[in-house]
Amino acid sequence: MRRRLCLLGVFLAMVAVARADEIRLKDGSKIVGTIVDFENESFKVQTSYGFAMVRKDSIAQIIPSEPAKPVSSATTPAPSAASGSETTSAPSAKPQAQPAVARGTTSSAPAVSAASLAMPAPIARPKPVSAPAAMPPAPVSAAPASVAAVPVAESAPPAPPAPPVIQDAVQGTLYTNQTYNFQLYRPPGWDLMPEARKSLPNAITAMGTTDETTIFVVGRETLRDSLEAHAANAVRALRQIYENYRPGVTTKVTVGGVPAVEWRFRGIADGHDWSVTALTISRGSDVFTLLGMTYADSDLIQLRENVISKMINSLVFVPAH
Repeated sequence: MRRRLCLLGVFLAMVAVARADEIRLKDGSKIVGTIVDFENESFKVQTSYGFAMVRKDSIAQIIPSEPAKPVSSATTPAPSAASGSETTSAPSAKPQAQPAVARGTTSSAPAVSAASLAMPAPIARPKPVSAPAAMPPAPVSAAPASVAAVPVAESAPPAPPAPPVIQDAVQGTLYTNQTYNFQLYRPPGWDLMPEARKSLPNAITAMGTTDETTIFVVGRETLRDSLEAHAANAVRALRQIYENYRPGVTTKVTVGGVPAVEWRFRGIADGHDWSVTALTISRGSDVFTLLGMTYADSDLIQLRENVISKMINSLVFVPAH
């Protein structure tokens, strides 16, 4: 059971969005989160919605996030005291005086004294013209304390809001999720799995058979792209989780009165060959992911696949109370 929940957890974490270290996978998808541990050749990544385990051999590159750097006063331009339209770089600790005429340069015109411009020498009695003295550089005053550059500390991004407490109820064969206002068919003998909701990111509903050979999970997150793009991202994540991934038919359907993308596949995980039906549903600003999986190496596979299809088709959104 723990192994299966980890598999589903990686899937839901990969199709969600988080904001720390960026983990790029070999299939082109990526996970954003914080790596907190490494065990059994897998990284444990903390995302905005929970923890995910990512196999080391599936990772192409890890790009760590960089801490915020304060702005240095030596590189931040400070406004000039004489004019607000021009800026002067803050002086270094020991400013060096520079002559008006740079040594070794040929393109600059020589400096001329103010007296030679105002009173030129008479023509009848010319006087030898001596080399004019270089104008001493104007002293550079330090920027006033009131306008001196001050290191700016970037504020930390706000923490993601805590997920709401899931309120649900079961009446016979009817399951009702009162937090997200939907209902679906609950097969007789199936149990709710509250521990799965705690360990799987974005999971809002989890139930399955007592022998854990058939599991059904509903995840929810904010829709940040088109429904087709979200479904493609989910397919990439599932290809990474299941070995010997064998895709089936992908179709656009309508479930609960809203558009959806459904696809089927088979793959090996936890030592068993699974038959999986996955569905992504767009409703307003939310996208719901339904994932039903059962043993494909069982004589009851056809019956169990029919039960999963019935659960998916029974989904209906109800008005909020």
